[in-house]
Amino acid sequence: MEKTYNDLTCQSNWWPDNALSIAKLNPKIALLASGKGSLTSALVDLSDNNFSVKVLQQVIKLPFFHEQLELGKPLSRAAMIREVELQLYGETAVFARSIIPLSLVSKGRNGLVSLGRTPLGHLLFKDGQIRVSKRQFSQTMYRGDQVAARRTPYNYQGSQILVSEFFLPAIYKYL
Repeated sequence: MEKTYNDLTCQSNWWPDNALSIAKLNPKIALLASGKGSLTSALVDLSDNNFSVKVLQQVIKLPFFHEQLELGKPLSRAAMIREVELQLYGETAVFARSIIPLSLVSKGRNGLVSLGRTPLGHLLFKDGQIRVSKRQFSQTMYRGDQVAARRTPYNYQGSQILVSEFFLPAIYKYL
């Protein structure tokens, strides 16, 4: 994992999902970031199906403190952490970090362990049984550029998955 991505995921200044927070984002990204549907589907549409996932890591370790607090889990509880680049036409447009509780991973049959290059969004949105709650937004710096971000807790199969997505400068070419 690139050090810069580690800096992004340490971002802990998140704003609540409201009109003021969305207004702080670049107008070109605000609609995409605040959408209620699957970001994966939106990116597939933006790229005319020239979309891919590059898995950077999928490991079991401790989430950052602010992520554990957001999930409302006891501190020092390990989780599966998946970090990917979402690419349009082979160019990285979004960096995503997902925190998946081990209770979901241990079920084994839900497909979370063997996602590979399959987008997490395909799995979460395919059966329509997820619920989005308490989405948050932020802005941070990435290589001298301001980057919009969103963080979404998804209720899935009785547990909560936390997904943070950082909209990298390349995304603006496709909006």
